[in-house]
Amino acid sequence: LLPALLLSLDGVGNLLVAKTPAGAASALTEALDAQSFSEIVGTIAGDNTILVVARSPRARAALAHRLKELAGLPA
Repeated sequence: LLPALLLSLDGVGNLLVAKTPAGAASALTEALDAQSFSEIVGTIAGDNTILVVARSPRARAALAHRLKELAGLPA
């Protein structure tokens, strides 16, 4: 699901913003929530954007690296 739906990631502090194609954010958010990543406190989905609240800036950076790797995005 990640390679098809995750277009980009950017973050600051403990917040991570993921961009998806139009209408895909909810599906990707459900998939992220189902994985129960320990770094994630919660997620909010819009139409094409997901806000991920991580436990800390370090957790956000580790999660971003992991998701980019899984999606095949450049680090």
